[in-house]
Amino acid sequence: MNQRWLLCVAVTAVTAVTAVTALAPSSARADSFEPGSLIIPMDTDYQDFGMLEAYGLVYELLRNDVHVHWVIRANKDYGDADFTTSALDLQTDTPITDHDYRGGPFVIDIDYADLATPIIEAWQADNPDTAVHESTATFDGDVSLTLVIAPTIAMVADGNQKIARGYMQAAKIPDSQGDLAWADNSPDMLDIDELSGPTEDSHNDGALFDDDGDPVYCQLMSMHWGVNDAENNPEVVAEVRSYLQHPTHFFAECQAVNAFENSIHGKFLTPNGFLIGDKPDAYDFSNADKPFGQLDGEFQSVGGSEPAYTLPNGDSYKEDDIVMITEQGTPVGVNDVWMTGLIDGVCPAATNQSCLNAGKVSYLGGHAYKTDLPISSNPDTLGTRLFLNSLFEAPCATAEGLPDIALTKSGPAQTLDAEVTYTIEYVNNGVMPALDASLSDTIPAGSMFVSATQGGVLMGDTVTWELGNLGSGEGGEVMVTVTLGAWGTYENVAAIDYTAGLNQLQDESNVVETIYGEDFGTETGGETDAQTATDTATESDASSDSAGTSASGTGDSGTGSGTDTSNSTSNSDSNSDASAGPGGDDSSAETGGSTGGDTGGDTGGEGCGCSARDDAATPAWWLLLAIAPLARRRRRAR
Repeated sequence: MNQRWLLCVAVTAVTAVTAVTALAPSSARADSFEPGSLIIPMDTDYQDFGMLEAYGLVYELLRNDVHVHWVIRANKDYGDADFTTSALDLQTDTPITDHDYRGGPFVIDIDYADLATPIIEAWQADNPDTAVHESTATFDGDVSLTLVIAPTIAMVADGNQKIARGYMQAAKIPDSQGDLAWADNSPDMLDIDELSGPTEDSHNDGALFDDDGDPVYCQLMSMHWGVNDAENNPEVVAEVRSYLQHPTHFFAECQAVNAFENSIHGKFLTPNGFLIGDKPDAYDFSNADKPFGQLDGEFQSVGGSEPAYTLPNGDSYKEDDIVMITEQGTPVGVNDVWMTGLIDGVCPAATNQSCLNAGKVSYLGGHAYKTDLPISSNPDTLGTRLFLNSLFEAPCATAEGLPDIALTKSGPAQTLDAEVTYTIEYVNNGVMPALDASLSDTIPAGSMFVSATQGGVLMGDTVTWELGNLGSGEGGEVMVTVTLGAWGTYENVAAIDYTAGLNQLQDESNVVETIYGEDFGTETGGETDAQTATDTATESDASSDSAGTSASGTGDSGTGSGTDTSNSTSNSDSNSDASAGPGGDDSSAETGGSTGGDTGGDTGGEGCGCSARDDAATPAWWLLLAIAPLARRRRRAR
């Protein structure tokens, strides 16, 4: 069992500049893309027949460690272009001149183009309707999200899972085992008992969580769970509420909306639940610059037991500006068809879209949308596209939602004693768990293994510790002792492998250099042991490897903000790094330190950043906060 260290610090004094930064509106980041960048169009001009499969291609790229930018023009209206550029069709070499790309196209920048191309070619060989273009001119685009991993997805076996199954099969997105069938015995098909867990005392012991109560899925969907079933099984809703205390996403359609929202443990987006609305014949579209709202073509909703939703008189959503589609000419809250929001409105979407301790909830009216193509003549297929939008929207699929492993190794810089002990400290400063983590340390060449603590096992010349899942704030310390051989310089580095989503990732520690021998003065320039050890551990790029995350929240007594004081890099910098090419120093996936959360403290009540799920902090976290920036961390796909 790993020791859990609470890494959320209550900041009682925040400068005015920091407070303003934390509350500043979040917006898309403008990026410039070079010729040779790849574009997956999402408009009916070029993706009319391949619109649904395009999402499957994005998922396949993510599974193979290709970073994908979702380019959506900030403040655009429904139907507006996201960018304009010229390109070549990747299959036919047909030139495309000054095309207005609409509907939220996906872009792979040139750094990942070589990695992406064979994956795309293989995909198109099986799915020729999926269009991909190669840009022939530089263009600018607003990056709304940078997707870096394939999210883990679960379905509720609610009796109508065939609806979601049909949507996923149309997009060709498989379950975690690579099975497109999404059979009822899939490990990702969760029945009511699995979701509820063994007790009603704990609301995070069901199949959405590991043994430590950390989420193991990024996405959950329920298509038509009955209202009566929810009343008879309130623990399911309680478990989903706990699940949504993380940067996850929950999608519900038709009767499942009221089953969850109107439950005693529900009220995710509203104060008093929904009334069933009437199916609209015409629509108003808003928030077209949100990933949830990406469409191109004429939309038509479908009927069912709950085609739309209306708020009771006098009610409003817990947070404004979350409805994307409603009946034309009616105010928000009357016959709404498509809406989303962060649970309980704790992190206002208008002021902080990247709050990493609040899950997203999205609701779609209508029983079952079609998957017929082309899109241009099947407007009732666009509801399926809304569902697919939601699969990639949660922060747990992006750089900022990844685990953030601080891995630090220390040992003597100089020694006359042949027996040397190295200490390795590790902690997950991120908001999502590092799954199936394994720590390894290859003993220095020319040395002999003596012992390892905490169950470390030697295989060949490598000591390995199986750590299990490392949730947010979980960490520990291990030691390995070796006997050095001949006098000389010995270098050593540790690594940790883990899973995020469906992707295998690896982080490396700083390099420890130990000089074994007498002539210290010549080789070290006369520095003391302590100075040399400090210089060895400290890396010049350490501060750039962590991107601080700030968060804000409204509590009973005001607004609190949380800031990771261990670094000063902004969220936008972290996202910008996400375009680093494969094999590089991928600091995009390192969101840095503990998130701000619960740092509203006495001044702001409950913040919306770092979780305070731990009972108490141990003094060791001060040490980890101090040493985390010292680790030279090189994350790469494994």
